[in-house]
Amino acid sequence: MKSTESVGNYKSEVRLYTNYAIKHIKTMCKNFGPRPVGSEAELKTQEYLAKELETICDTVDREEYKCSDKAFMAWVPLGAALLILSAVFFTLGLPVVSLVLGCVTLFTILAEFIFYKPVLDIFFPKKTSMNVTGTRKASGETKRRIIFSGHVDSAFEWTYTYHGGRVAVAGIIVTAVIAVLLSIGGGIYGVLAGDGFGVIWTGDDLAMKIISVVMYVTVPVLGAAIFFCNYKRPVTGANDDLSGCMLSAAVIKFMDANNIRFENTDVVALMAGGEEAGLRGSKAWAKAHADEIKKDGVETIFISLDTIREIDFMAIYDKDMTGMVKNDKRVAKLLQQAAKEVGHDVPIKTIELGSTDAAAISQVGIPAAAFTAMDPTPARYYHTRLDTEDNLDPKMLETGLKIALETAFMFDEQGIL
Repeated sequence: MKSTESVGNYKSEVRLYTNYAIKHIKTMCKNFGPRPVGSEAELKTQEYLAKELETICDTVDREEYKCSDKAFMAWVPLGAALLILSAVFFTLGLPVVSLVLGCVTLFTILAEFIFYKPVLDIFFPKKTSMNVTGTRKASGETKRRIIFSGHVDSAFEWTYTYHGGRVAVAGIIVTAVIAVLLSIGGGIYGVLAGDGFGVIWTGDDLAMKIISVVMYVTVPVLGAAIFFCNYKRPVTGANDDLSGCMLSAAVIKFMDANNIRFENTDVVALMAGGEEAGLRGSKAWAKAHADEIKKDGVETIFISLDTIREIDFMAIYDKDMTGMVKNDKRVAKLLQQAAKEVGHDVPIKTIELGSTDAAAISQVGIPAAAFTAMDPTPARYYHTRLDTEDNLDPKMLETGLKIALETAFMFDEQGIL
């Protein structure tokens, strides 16, 4: 059975539970405001969502974990500072130090941003966050399980997404890449040219002089990059990602209100914490549940709903974490097929920069994919003060709910093929 055939007044019911999602998003934004991971606001929002899930789910679980709220994005100011020092040491005739600093910077970028490894967490205090999981159980034997997930936490503001937009962000990224290449490449050249002991840039080596000058050209931009993330200004995060949280809840609310219970499929809503801190919440959830899911014999899929805002930029991701993690193509195709059933041709893509909670789930071997609807270049509201309840798009939220509902009904009927 298709979701569109599940109730006679399907269109009005979908609109009703879209409004249900919007109402709760607005309430959470008004009552709790910005929600950095581990903050009192994040925990209060998790409790609010848990109590809402208790009215529509058979079971609701709260699971605490600890992580840093600032360690993940610390690679930006740390890397910028190291590259500035690298330029200084290079021009002082110490290319070996420049090389080491460049390598440390590259390692930090790769570990934290490309592979989402918590290498900097040991330098920061830990805070308590929480994952909330609500389950609407099958009426009979559970043979399948579909998990919809959004993340409750919100980001600290990205200064240059707000002040300058995509041009400013792109300029910093390009400059940083050039600076890393200069630091490592110039350092290697300098060590070799100096017989392993370094050379003075004011000497006779023209190449060393050119590298030094270009290094210093990057310094002002690197200096600006130190302030890329404004830790004093967390954002409201209405779209990113209370939209994903409430659409996950709305799927179950729709089923509960219309007395729909799959015979053999559990429907789960996961309200994860810590996505903006490097997928820390979904990683904690995966660590806690991966083994039991693999052993219980229940066919399980995970769908991350993240920033459901712009209908022209709907996308399904089968490659995540800057393309380094493969999500499940079958889950991606199921989402794509569900979208077509409700009238939308949504492309399957690769996340070029960044990640969703689906990546953490894919990494432990549970089939997962992500559905988003945001300009990835990025949109100006992304991680800025503009991501408020006034910036929601009801039409896109309604479309997202339709796609999620149809995905659930299709999975119940056919699984992943």
